[in-house]
Amino acid sequence: MKVFHAGLPAWKKAGGLLVSGPVALDGWMKAGEALVLVDLRDAATAEKGFIPGAIGIPAKDLAAWKDRFPENKKAPVILYDAAQASLDAFKTVRGWGYVNTTVLREGIGSWKGELKSGPLAAPAKIEYAKKLKPGEIAIEDFKKIADTRPEGTLIVDVREQPVESILVGALPIPQSQFEARFSEIPKEKSVVIHCNTGILAKVAYDFLIAKGYDNVRWLNAVILIGANGAYEITEK
Repeated sequence: MKVFHAGLPAWKKAGGLLVSGPVALDGWMKAGEALVLVDLRDAATAEKGFIPGAIGIPAKDLAAWKDRFPENKKAPVILYDAAQASLDAFKTVRGWGYVNTTVLREGIGSWKGELKSGPLAAPAKIEYAKKLKPGEIAIEDFKKIADTRPEGTLIVDVREQPVESILVGALPIPQSQFEARFSEIPKEKSVVIHCNTGILAKVAYDFLIAKGYDNVRWLNAVILIGANGAYEITEK
């Protein structure tokens, strides 16, 4: 038995099997979260009752679908079968680079929600578009603001100090000082908040909304800022 002292990140990096529970899946679906749900049963069985939104890919055909999966390798992929999907199926999809692949615990038998019947979707290309959370700014839109620095927009950096550098033109207000200093942010400007990963940015966003700011967005991504404001952003 291997013990991963670093927890889930180490287990995930090592390619260990990751499992999603039916309650979590039901919550994501009700919240309208974008995900790729794959039914690995044979077509005749799957058509008798499948989880809404599932794509039908019989397990024996999975390897042939590599080029039909989404371009975005961060897409959440959930595999299910009659029982818990096999480790081989999981490793196949993870091997294609989809780092957020999981299998449904105990397969479709654990699902207590709605089932649909009939032919399952089998698109030529599986589409995935990340759904932005309330107030979240798309990475490309953030980059455009960071690069062009439009006059009516202010970037607020809420990372805790000290930091190596900040984006050119950004206003640094560490999260620990935010409540005392938020009045430095003009209400008439469009405000975009970032931190290192989006966690502190979301806290600051919620605070400003509660204080009556109505033109605020936040970056929900990992951003690294180097010398002279050079930056790199990756989706979480």
